[in-house]
Amino acid sequence: MRIIVFIITAVIQLAASAVGFLVLLLGLNGYGEKQATPSLVFYIALSLVSILGLGFASAFAAQRFVERKSFGSLAASAAAVIGFSALGALILIAGFFAALVLAEIIRGMK
Repeated sequence: MRIIVFIITAVIQLAASAVGFLVLLLGLNGYGEKQATPSLVFYIALSLVSILGLGFASAFAAQRFVERKSFGSLAASAAAVIGFSALGALILIAGFFAALVLAEIIRGMK
């Protein structure tokens, strides 16, 4: 069960990261290469940490829900995937805006 929960959460996070990356590329339109590169690297690093971290966290949370017998295995898996995917989306949105702010700070350092 934990492997399936990890994979599903990781795939959802990967899809959200890809969409966020494309939107970030559009948002960085007009910035120079030296200004945009740190923002892109920051967002990619945040995405990788988010994918792996939230995948593992959702797998362990699902297992914990089952051990407490508060949920069945299917309900625990669904709750963990939905909850951690929503948390991951919020993290990626915050990271998106942080990447834009980083690019603007670097632009102002000229």
